[in-house]
Amino acid sequence: MLFGSLSLYFAATLLGVCALFRRPLCGLLSVLLMLPAFGLYFFSLFYSYLREKTFPLGDPYGFISFLGNLFVPTFLFLAYKYRNLLGFAHLVAFVGFLATLFALPSSPSPYKSTLYGLHLLFASLSYLFALMGGLSASFRLILEKRLKKHVFFQAYVPLDSLRRAERLSINLAFLGFTFTLIFGSLWARTQFGKHWIDDPKLITTLLLWLYYALLSHLNLLKKLKPKRFSEGVILGAIFSLINLLFVRHSV
Repeated sequence: MLFGSLSLYFAATLLGVCALFRRPLCGLLSVLLMLPAFGLYFFSLFYSYLREKTFPLGDPYGFISFLGNLFVPTFLFLAYKYRNLLGFAHLVAFVGFLATLFALPSSPSPYKSTLYGLHLLFASLSYLFALMGGLSASFRLILEKRLKKHVFFQAYVPLDSLRRAERLSINLAFLGFTFTLIFGSLWARTQFGKHWIDDPKLITTLLLWLYYALLSHLNLLKKLKPKRFSEGVILGAIFSLINLLFVRHSV
């Protein structure tokens, strides 16, 4: 199933590149191929669960693979609403291809627990929304500078859409980190007999939760200027990326 997913993602990438040369049919086929590609990856997870009684998320390879594949349906949902985003289909398909490659050397999780699986699911969604918020904020700041000379960019990616994406992303990241900590606490109670363990990853996740709680509430109360808010979203994405790639569990 993973090799089928890789093949479809690769074909979607080539068709997405073809669409850049004014081939609308290629763009449509690229989007359509990404759906079964994600579906095959998704079913491979459940096949692994039926065989191992746990998901293949026991190492960074599996987690990054899951995170990258979650980006694909999220993009497709946003592209359905904002058609201008379809111009990035080739990049998203290539992200899906690389993410699925990471699944090949991944190891099963050592903890056969539904709570641990939910903990990882919401952690993946949290990082996904944090990174998407950072990308939206970065594009917005760049476009605002270029709009003074190039009006074309505003027609291609509306600034209002990027502003909404920023706000939605940090709110969803905050919500995701909340459920990550809740399910992590419940899992720790069943596994270790206590609701909190001194694990570096959990501690840094708690710090990220506090950061996004502060950022989202300051934005809600309109205490931050739009530019400062965007910079805060970008900083949160950097913190999230550091936590994802460099902080390891001790258990």
